[in-house]
Amino acid sequence: MRPPPRLHVLTATRSNRAVVLRRGPSDQVAVLLWNRRSNQIQLGQWLKARVHEFRCDISPDGRHLVYFACRNGRCWTAVSRVPWIKALAFWPQSDSWHGGGAFTDDGQLWLNGSAPPKVLPDGLSPAATDAFPHATDGFYMGNLVWRRLEQRGWNHLRGSGYDAELQLDLVANWKLNQSFVLGAGNRSLISSRFALESTADQSQTALYGWEWADRHGSSVQWAEAGALWQAHISGNGTLEDRRLLYDFTSMEFEALSAPYEGVNTGADR
Repeated sequence: MRPPPRLHVLTATRSNRAVVLRRGPSDQVAVLLWNRRSNQIQLGQWLKARVHEFRCDISPDGRHLVYFACRNGRCWTAVSRVPWIKALAFWPQSDSWHGGGAFTDDGQLWLNGSAPPKVLPDGLSPAATDAFPHATDGFYMGNLVWRRLEQRGWNHLRGSGYDAELQLDLVANWKLNQSFVLGAGNRSLISSRFALESTADQSQTALYGWEWADRHGSSVQWAEAGALWQAHISGNGTLEDRRLLYDFTSMEFEALSAPYEGVNTGADR
């Protein structure tokens, strides 16, 4: 039996829009738009490559995606319009050192390991090279990930790189903790681990099956076993009104075209 797809979510900071990166098989990734308010899902495009989710980001308004991908020893950073992967701008490289990018709070594009060009397409503008901490190779995430999570309300508690620990306020006395694991079974090389913590008695409930999680209003939303879920958190930490939002397990590769012209990279499908 084939394992469920792996899911990673990139949330926009000034919009209800989010990008879902659905990986499975390992060399195929589907990019989807998720409206976190209406819970509508729109498929964009598939990419036959390994997308490094910790090197990707969505712009604050949810309109653009910057991503880092590798295939057959060839890697590249690209910017596209959500939810497609057709490149509007494209920066190839021969290895996985550096690469990828992020968006500042005001939507400027930052590139990991290099300075973006002064002229960018689609109304984008470049960020200063020190807007985020640069990371090294295609697997090591450095401090870039927790800096991006701080933009989304997470508090950096301690540590750096793989040892970073973060915390997000939820409801009542409950907080959501996030740390990172290397080489966990049936997970990406780097994966997140979550736990609910009560500030009243410091007790924790480990949630090892969650691949991604975030608050949304008075609810918590998470990815687990190839699906998106939502629930309310009660005062005692119980997940109430648990609801399946979308199941991605049955999806299969489709060769789809973006509805705009872009850069011909030879890697769109």
